[in-house]
Amino acid sequence: MQARARADTSWLTTLAQAGVAGLVLLAPSTASLLPLSGWLGLALFADALEQAETAGHAALCGLAFGAAANAVALHALVGLLARFAGLADPLCWVIASLAWLLQAVPHAVGAALARATRRHDVWIALPFAMVPALALTPQLFPWPLPATLCDWVPLLQLAELGGEPLLTGVLWLAAGALAALWRARDARRTPAVVLLTAIGLPLAYGYARLPSLAEARARAPTLRVGVVQGNVGVDRKHDEREAASQLHTLQSLTHVLEQQEVALTVWGETAYPYPLLRSATRAPDDARAPLANGVRGPLLLGVETYAGFDVRDAKYNSAWLVQSDGTLGARVDKARLLAFGEFVPLWHLLPALRARFASPGFAAGAPGNVRVAGSLLGVLVCYEDLFTESARATVRQGARALVNLTNDAWFGDTRAPHLHELTARLRAVELRRDLVRTVNTGVSSFTAATGASLMRTPVFEVARFVAEVRLLDQQTPYARIGDWVTPCCLVTLLWMLCARRRATNPAQL
Repeated sequence: MQARARADTSWLTTLAQAGVAGLVLLAPSTASLLPLSGWLGLALFADALEQAETAGHAALCGLAFGAAANAVALHALVGLLARFAGLADPLCWVIASLAWLLQAVPHAVGAALARATRRHDVWIALPFAMVPALALTPQLFPWPLPATLCDWVPLLQLAELGGEPLLTGVLWLAAGALAALWRARDARRTPAVVLLTAIGLPLAYGYARLPSLAEARARAPTLRVGVVQGNVGVDRKHDEREAASQLHTLQSLTHVLEQQEVALTVWGETAYPYPLLRSATRAPDDARAPLANGVRGPLLLGVETYAGFDVRDAKYNSAWLVQSDGTLGARVDKARLLAFGEFVPLWHLLPALRARFASPGFAAGAPGNVRVAGSLLGVLVCYEDLFTESARATVRQGARALVNLTNDAWFGDTRAPHLHELTARLRAVELRRDLVRTVNTGVSSFTAATGASLMRTPVFEVARFVAEVRLLDQQTPYARIGDWVTPCCLVTLLWMLCARRRATNPAQL
């Protein structure tokens, strides 16, 4: 009985340690401290997995770790559900907790797979299990671990070789080695060598690479882009009585920027307060005119566009270029839609959904570019800047810089808008393109192709700034090849699993 009690206590202690590790991961409010807390959180989790007795135990540790980390990152879900769904507080907490658990599934899968390779030290198998688990398991609100590195720019530079998965693998490898060191289970030098290599090589590569990148940016042509943050919250956004004043605010901010000789001004996601028909060829010239009150254009509008104004006609979340003569140029529609937030899955097939929802919601578009002053800009709408493939598609089509139009007002003044901005910075490094983000209530930002933050606005304030965007055209290995790290990790993981099976079943040899 005493042995059973000790075993139960050990299980609970290990689960508690994994949960604490998830809380530590994003604990500091200061972004520059995140790499330290990030490695500490991952190392605590790796140590917990070393103590896990079975793959099932490891999976529970993964759930505890992932749910705790997502509770910190996405605690805004509780307030969002209370405010916009009108649910009672206990129900909001239940639904938010379920969302955090769903977000934790990749960590549970990766932890179980790493533990299943017990013939090898778990910390060695951890990156090979976690990289494919995180890359291949769908998530509602994806945020990657390398976002914790973004204020330590030299560590980011490996992303041009293998993208977010390579940085993820390096993080897990370093954290696992750190855990092996402090437990002193291994008298060999392996953990120390791995830890120094996992940190030292990225730093060495980064410091060696940054001067040439700075020189390339200095030589590149410049496009002056104006960023307008109108600070229109969710409560006001769809109030038709305020549409005129919202438009006037955007125009006033734009007029000031145009006095600084910008080549383009960008408004946030659906910031233009009037819908437009997709068949239109010119911007409105009445009271809804974007080119009014001293605004001359060109403008990149965030706007809802409609195939028709019947409730069942297709509508899109779009970015539409308005030329200085009032003609409507290239249009890019959001390709990745949020289920039930922007569209209703199976609406056309299930009568119950058609009875509950008047329309299927937004239709999906495709990643695309707009041409401004002779150069292509890759346009990412809403949270498409979280997905590498969306940004990579625009660069493969010839984009020389990236522009993101976003609305993070739903999350309020929480960590979520800041974590979104940190994650978006990874796209700049992976693809070596300057990135401009226009966010209705912030954080609007300008990130250099090195990953360095050149401008960030406060949240829930009216703001404007000019970004001196450098137009780059070289394609990184990651832009050309795509994700090669995840398949390599999968192959290595399968080899580890097969090696364990052969070791535990020698009669089959």
